[in-house]
Amino acid sequence: MFQPLDSPQPKQLPRTVEEVVDILFSDLLLRDRVIMATLSEEELDSSVYLALAKSIRKEFGLYNGNDHLIESCRSYLGREYDSFEDPAMVIIKELWRKIRANHHLRLVKA
Repeated sequence: MFQPLDSPQPKQLPRTVEEVVDILFSDLLLRDRVIMATLSEEELDSSVYLALAKSIRKEFGLYNGNDHLIESCRSYLGREYDSFEDPAMVIIKELWRKIRANHHLRLVKA
C-alpha cells in the first residue's frame, strides 16, 4: 500500500496532522485509496496500522522529536481518539477519514 515518499526528504518536516495527511493522500495510488475507503475502523487498526505506522514515524520525524507534529497529534487525543493512541494512529485515522470522504464507491447506472 504506502511506499516511502517519492520525493526526497523535505527540508522542513510537516508540523501538523493535516500537512502529513495531505502528503500521504497525494502519495497513495487511487487503487489504494479505494481499498482503504472500504475498510472498517477495526480493519484499519489491525492491518493498515501495522503496515504504515513505522514508515510514518520515521519519515515525519516522530522518532526524532518533531515536537510540532507530536503536539498536533496530541491535540486529537482525548476528544476524537482514545487517549492512549499513538501519533502514528492519529495520522492514519485522519488519512482514512479523508479518503472515506473522497473515495467511497458509488453505483453507476448504465
